[in-house]
Formats: sequence, structure tokens, C-alpha cells
Amino acid sequence: MTEQKVAVVTGASRGIGFSIAKRLGERGMHVILISKYDQVLDSASRLAAEGVSAEALIGDASDESSVRSLVAKIDSTHRRCDVLVNNAGISPKHDGRKLETIATPLSEWNLVLRVNLTGPFLMCRECLPLMGRNQWGRIVSISSLAGRTGSRHPASIYCATKAGLIGFSRVLAGQVGKLGITVNCVAAGKIATSMASEWSQTHTDAYAASVPLGRLGVPDDVAGAVEFLASEDAAFITGAVLDVNGGMFMN
Repeated sequence: MTEQKVAVVTGASRGIGFSIAKRLGERGMHVILISKYDQVLDSASRLAAEGVSAEALIGDASDESSVRSLVAKIDSTHRRCDVLVNNAGISPKHDGRKLETIATPLSEWNLVLRVNLTGPFLMCRECLPLMGRNQWGRIVSISSLAGRTGSRHPASIYCATKAGLIGFSRVLAGQVGKLGITVNCVAAGKIATSMASEWSQTHTDAYAASVPLGRLGVPDDVAGAVEFLASEDAAFITGAVLDVNGGMFMN
């Protein structure tokens, strides 16, 4: 059984998830990149080529049987999970626009709910026994500015799931604190990723101009916050939300 800490990151094939995995790996952890897309294999190989201890597992973090299988593999191979980062999330657009609530089909509502909220619940539930085994753990879930305050930009289901993720994390933090496990959220603003590229350039430029720091975030901005919350320096922080949005939350 290795003494090296093991960090599991969902939605890690690209963007924010990849940057988080890279940052934790550079910190000396063995990182397990999870995605349902084959691209995650190349992503893990890229990290390994840079000297990071990394592997990829293909699976659906929002499907119960898949999550159980994934965590069983992690348990059998490593016998531990020290850090869990719930990053996988979706925000569907239609011709570059959100759907108004009145036009949202139940199928889309259920899909976003399953990926953005049920997925983190399943990953937490299955990984907690591994953390409890060592009486140490860090759970960090990627929420959003849209879950902290009213927003005209994302769809109502996206906002609902990101707000729900914060509520879920706070309750869970109270339940597992005595096991040496902290649970926190990072509320990200608009980050320059493929998801953000679905917006028009005009819309993106206008948004960036409204940010107090004058720019969109980049994946490393979020990765740095996660790195801190996953560290010993954050040992007395739990049930918290760290805002990474260039000051938009105070606007």
C-alpha cells in the first residue's frame, strides 16, 4: 500500500479538471483523472510525460454503477482516496443560448441535475469509506458564482444545481468533520474554457469588462484554490465557499 496521497478528479480530461489534476500531481500526489471520454487517456499520458504520477479511468461519475466500479478499482489498486475533486459539470446551450425555464424540457433538467449534483453525491458517498479508513480527507466541489447569487446568464437548472452543491457540501462537512475530512466548495466565475466558448465573443467581452479584475478567469485560477483547500494549510477550513470570480460576487 503506497503512502503517497491519492487525488481523484472528475471531469479531468481537459480545462479546469485537467489543470486541477496537474496542480495536485505537481504537489506530489498520485492523481486519478476520471472522465467518460477517451481523451482522458491522453490527458493522463501528458501529465506522466511531465513527471506527474497520473492515471486515467474511464467512467461516468453521474451513474451509480459506474461510480461504484470506479471506486472499487481505486480501492483495490491503491487502498486509499485522500482527495476528491468533484469537477464534472455541464451547462447546455442551444444556438449559444440558455433555455428559459418555461422552455426547458424535463429531460434536460434531469440530465443537468444528474451530472452536476447527483454525480458529486455518488462520488462522495463511495469515496468517504476510503477517506475514513485513514481518518483524513479533502473533498472539494466546483460550484459557481451562479450558485451564490442571482444570474441572468446560465439556465435556472444550472444555477439550482450549483446552489444545491453548496448546500450539500455544508451538511456533509458537519457529518464527516470528526473523521478528519473537510468538505468545501470553490465558486468559480466565468472561466476561459470550452464551456465558456459557447458564448458569443461580444457577450464574453462585455462580461470581462464588468469583472472588477478586468478579465475572465483561467483554469489555473481554480486549480490554485483547490490546491490550497486540499492542503494541510486548509486543515481548519470546512463547510466553506471560496469565491474565485475576479470580484464579481461583490458586484
